[in-house]
Amino acid sequence: MFKKIISIVIILSISFTLSSVYAASHIPLTDSVLRLHVIANSDDPADQQLKLQVKDEIVAMMRQEFQEVEDSGQAEQIARAEIPRIEAVAARVIASRGYDYPVKVTVGEYPFPAKSYGNMVFPPGNYQAVRVVIGEGQGKNWWCVLFPPLCLVASSDRGISMKSSREARVSFKCLKLIPKGVKIKHLSDSEIDSSEIKKSSEVQKTKKAKKSKETKEIKKIKETKKTE
Repeated sequence: MFKKIISIVIILSISFTLSSVYAASHIPLTDSVLRLHVIANSDDPADQQLKLQVKDEIVAMMRQEFQEVEDSGQAEQIARAEIPRIEAVAARVIASRGYDYPVKVTVGEYPFPAKSYGNMVFPPGNYQAVRVVIGEGQGKNWWCVLFPPLCLVASSDRGISMKSSREARVSFKCLKLIPKGVKIKHLSDSEIDSSEIKKSSEVQKTKKAKKSKETKEIKKIKETKKTE
């Protein structure tokens, strides 16, 4: 429930932020982000799982590299310089899972379809991206945005997933970097369970009422003792 409430706060904040951030910018959206595209060896469940494991390691690595980055151009330069290291990280993960697939990492401009990241929708177009091909590269893709660092939001329509309030704070800071052109989808009933929020509110009210009653009873006892 806490995660859902955090999601609501962040999405509302995004709507406000996007109305002011980059208001004076004329930089196209496709030139304002650096995306990640990981292609699995095949659609075999094991290969798809391996793809996600490789993705996790790359995202963790690049998150550290991009901590002080302020624009997509700088992010792209760092990504190009880190290609050998990205390949090494991916190869290590692949080998540790018992596979001998080759891995190829490139940084360049690639076509992307319209994609939904949580409640953010990126339009189709050619984007700068880090492209990771595992083995034959015949499997399903995994997409996300490396910069701004939105990869903690999965490429799906399932909403924002946070492991902690710290991640929520970090994410909110990153959301200020989102360029114009990113659409925000309304949360569906499945993403926000209003009954849970209402229930939480009622629990808090009950606790306050109980505490107030106890305070009054204690005060009444003290007054009775004074009278005696």
